[in-house]
Amino acid sequence: MKKKLITKILSISVAGAVALTPAAAFGAQTEENTQTESAEAADETKEVEDLKIKTETQELTVKNQTGYALTAGELEDAADETEDAKAEDTKTEDTAETTEKAQGKMLTVTGEDGTEHVFKNMDPDSWTEPVIYDEYGFLYIKYENKDKKEEEVAETAEEKEWGEPLTMYLLSNVNVREKADKESKSLKVLSTGTEVKGISVAPGWIKVQADDITGYVYHTYITENKEAADAKVKAEQEAKAQAEAAAAQAAAAQAQQSQNNYDYSQDQGSYQEPAQSAPQEKYEVGRQQYDDCDGSGHGYYEITYSDGSVGYEEY
Repeated sequence: MKKKLITKILSISVAGAVALTPAAAFGAQTEENTQTESAEAADETKEVEDLKIKTETQELTVKNQTGYALTAGELEDAADETEDAKAEDTKTEDTAETTEKAQGKMLTVTGEDGTEHVFKNMDPDSWTEPVIYDEYGFLYIKYENKDKKEEEVAETAEEKEWGEPLTMYLLSNVNVREKADKESKSLKVLSTGTEVKGISVAPGWIKVQADDITGYVYHTYITENKEAADAKVKAEQEAKAQAEAAAAQAAAAQAQQSQNNYDYSQDQGSYQEPAQSAPQEKYEVGRQQYDDCDGSGHGYYEITYSDGSVGYEEY
């Protein structure tokens, strides 16, 4: 009896040891997998090196916000392409404009997958705080010019169509242009917050469908983020409300002044029936600035007048 009991106890001990072995092995494997995943995550989040561009006078550092490695080639003189540019742009009557487009430097930036991105009409020596970023597969270099005004240059590439339309929203009152060109005909002006369908993308431009038109909107004034567009609409409404309140206050002050003059004339016993005065000319009481909204290089002011009317003035 004692022998059977000992045998039974030994069997239970062996079974327990066997049961624990896979768990221990699994724990070790899990720890190894965790370390591997952590290493992979670290690789994914590691910062990429900034882009270095050698100009005639310096080595320019361009902050890389694309999320992947980039290599800059040597700057080339684009002046050699002037004649080719003139030949290709046969529709442009103003050859001086064509020549201007061909001036400046040309740069080829290569991605880690071997894709080349060509930038033309550049003057890197005049840049301050340059940044390169990716938007819908196209690269842009944003910088401040010598006048401390923010500008950007987009790579030269062909338009890409999206398989499915994107729901997008406007961040400003913008011109929808016939072509992806700031000099192209404006088909319509759409207001801030308008919902449109984005159907393709070109460097600097998004092709959209809205109502009964199809055209191009400058890329910095359109977004997929509805909250951002709603915030812009709210800010414009608040600015307009403030301007209208200022106009009403100015009108009330003018009416009060007229009443005070009337009361004073009665007190002096020299009241005369007031002559019909000429209507008061409206005057500016509020001015809201909107920067370049379509890539044309200029923006506009929305002006509120004392009579509550609103006007626009380009700059």
